[in-house]
Amino acid sequence: MAMTDQEASSPLYRPPRPLPFELIQHVGIFFEEKLYTQALNLLLNILTTGTVFPTPVFVPTPQHLAVAATFLVHPSTTTRAKSAEEEAAPIASLRLLRLTNTLVGPVAANLGAAFAFTHFEASRHGRRRRAEDEHLSDDDSKLVNLDLAQSASVWSRAEDFWHVVGWAFNCSVLHRERWEPWQTWLEFMCEVLEDDWNERLRMSERQHTSSESADEDVSGILKTSLVCRYITETAAGYGRNRRILRAIFADGGSTSVNEFREVFHRELKKPKQEDKNKNTKKREVQVNIDEEEFGDYLNDDEESSDDPDSTTKRPTRQTKRPRRGTRGAKTNDASDAQSPVTCALSDVSSYGGFQSLALRQRLLNLLSNVSQALPETFISLEELYHLFAENVRHLPLPVFQSFISPTALPYFHPSARTTLCEFLLFRMREHAAPDTDEEYLNQTKLEQCFLPYAASSTSAIDNAKMSFILETLLMLLANSDMLTVTPELKEAVEEGIEARAHKAQTESKRSQNSRKAEDAEWSWLLESGERLRFLVDEILPQA
Repeated sequence: MAMTDQEASSPLYRPPRPLPFELIQHVGIFFEEKLYTQALNLLLNILTTGTVFPTPVFVPTPQHLAVAATFLVHPSTTTRAKSAEEEAAPIASLRLLRLTNTLVGPVAANLGAAFAFTHFEASRHGRRRRAEDEHLSDDDSKLVNLDLAQSASVWSRAEDFWHVVGWAFNCSVLHRERWEPWQTWLEFMCEVLEDDWNERLRMSERQHTSSESADEDVSGILKTSLVCRYITETAAGYGRNRRILRAIFADGGSTSVNEFREVFHRELKKPKQEDKNKNTKKREVQVNIDEEEFGDYLNDDEESSDDPDSTTKRPTRQTKRPRRGTRGAKTNDASDAQSPVTCALSDVSSYGGFQSLALRQRLLNLLSNVSQALPETFISLEELYHLFAENVRHLPLPVFQSFISPTALPYFHPSARTTLCEFLLFRMREHAAPDTDEEYLNQTKLEQCFLPYAASSTSAIDNAKMSFILETLLMLLANSDMLTVTPELKEAVEEGIEARAHKAQTESKRSQNSRKAEDAEWSWLLESGERLRFLVDEILPQA
């Protein structure tokens, strides 16, 4: 039977096989002895045996995958690693996790059970893992006897997925050394969430063609997706949705830091310099049993970095010095990180840089997919984009431009980006601009309702943002072959450039610093006007 185009483009996932009990025990012993890389490499070797499709592969248990994901971000294996074994664990973990997701897929590998948050599992608001979702045998359900696999894991320490997201994005602004491992973790989780959603979409479409109760079957399959579970297994109500958006747009300010606190105990604490030198010397010692040289195997310093007994000492005052790579007087303390972030208008560092913005956009795109498919479970698409616009509108100028630009961050689908830009324009444009009954954007709607008008405020920032949005919409319509430069379009573009410049001239700032900021804002507005002229004169297709 010939495959359809969709089936041909689908990933060729391998059939899974459960690990034998003996191998599970063997891997567990390695973990318990803190031989992390040996355990992970053994799992990798088992996973990669028989590389020809459709040979079944042995899949690590959810507990193995959960502890591997913790290794990616835990301070003891990242910023406070004390041995070569701990330093190598995140690299081996990422290889194992990505290979499992690529070869077997998130559904067959049971990543939903592996990546379930258990912080409130025993509370009256918590939810115990459902047996029907995990499909675990008695042997598989035994936990790995390791703190990093239980109480100290990211799945136990974090309240939910959005707590981790908010804290990670706070780190992208305030704590650059912690942002590095959190960025790796978030990138992998975005891959898993996207692959899991797409796989369940394919499953629902196959079910749709072979079932009479199509709508019920489709929604039922999608509701079991990992991203949908992360949305619904948090606090209910409209406050839940706003909290999700606040996590995605966390900026390191006092409000974000108070709401999304550090995940691990004393996560921001740095290792002592003398301990670092001491451990470096230990790693240089060779193992020689005859000479009774055991390297670092008899190290007395093996306690976990998150052990309360090992962190009872009062931190020295050295930890309150400004950290390299942060702005202003930011310090290691979360309380000190609440001072206002100061950054140049010409960069996006106030939101963690382009990698941070790209991850935020990927998460928003996932929410958009869920809202479109399951509005009754999550939120309607219109309400969601109102929340998007509410958070995007007040971003700093360079961040705002990068976020809506189709060239800087391409993770939004063109239709989703167009919808977001429309919602922003309806919020920002002046009241004299006419309304329309047109549901979708087209050239006529752009010419009559948006292009000729200024922002509702006299702020140069708001008028520059409105100009950025119009640049984006011109490019998106042209890329979709829905726009041709006509005299009417040129006239509307020119009229709008003059209107926005005239509106912003009435704004005045008295202090010298405010004048400098105003000059920078004006340069953004004028440069955007020049780009609009260049687009309609040189770039866009002419009539």
